[in-house]
Amino acid sequence: MRSQGAIPAIQLGHAGRKGSGCTPWEGYRPLTDDDAKRGEPPWTTVSASATAASPGAPLPHALDRSQIGAIVTRWREAALRSLEAGYDIVEVHAAHGYLIHQFLSPLTNQRSDAYGGDLHGRMRFCLEIIEAVRAAWPSDLPMFMRVSAVDGLNSRWSVEDTIELARAARQRGVDVITTSSGGIHGPGTATLVPRVPGYHVPYAERVRKEGGVKTVAVGLITQARHAEQILQQGQADFIALARELLWNPNWPVHAARELGMRGYLELLPLGYAWWLRRREEIRELTGDTAARHD
Repeated sequence: MRSQGAIPAIQLGHAGRKGSGCTPWEGYRPLTDDDAKRGEPPWTTVSASATAASPGAPLPHALDRSQIGAIVTRWREAALRSLEAGYDIVEVHAAHGYLIHQFLSPLTNQRSDAYGGDLHGRMRFCLEIIEAVRAAWPSDLPMFMRVSAVDGLNSRWSVEDTIELARAARQRGVDVITTSSGGIHGPGTATLVPRVPGYHVPYAERVRKEGGVKTVAVGLITQARHAEQILQQGQADFIALARELLWNPNWPVHAARELGMRGYLELLPLGYAWWLRRREEIRELTGDTAARHD
């Protein structure tokens, strides 16, 4: 990855009660004994409390104190393996209804011990994971965290809660926060936020300004000038793309060209850049616009 000018980064997460399920294109349904016959057996999931992810879904096991400590240790081990594998950025996934989010949200955390109750109790598991990962991760390498700024359906986790979590995470060594939304019920990306271009940008802006931490904006950002505007207006520090890169893997190169960057072809692998550079040279010599499409 580095040989092509990229920075290797890895996201670490735990599905919690959303595990033991099928792919999105299979409807997110729970795995069954029939799936076991084709090599995908169901398993008992874990969560903050014994509440199901959806009607008909199996009840997860509520983690006890010792099991919580063991999972925190596993996160540290995962960070160490990521470092050994050569990654330069690690992101803790605390969004979209997965395990950390299940502890954060009062919709899923019904505990009465130190890991439940008020906001600080519900944040405890997340902050312990952050501390464990940061202790394993070199201080000169960035650590990100992804959050759902609001729960989504029947939201009980607010932007104000996210800002408080962001402040606590920053104090423990999180450098950047990616602000998404939703997922505590239903699909991992289920949200009540209207899906317009940049629909998560207001969250990134508030967390950046009020939480005092760098943020990543994500969510239907597909146009280069829109992405640049978000950065120039100080609404976020980074732009993340997902499905748009599935559609157009060369989006960064096209964006660099549209925004007037010199040497934009250097962002491509050498074998691509060499041929495209030759085409541009031919076009400049001949003035033949057809060379663009050879």
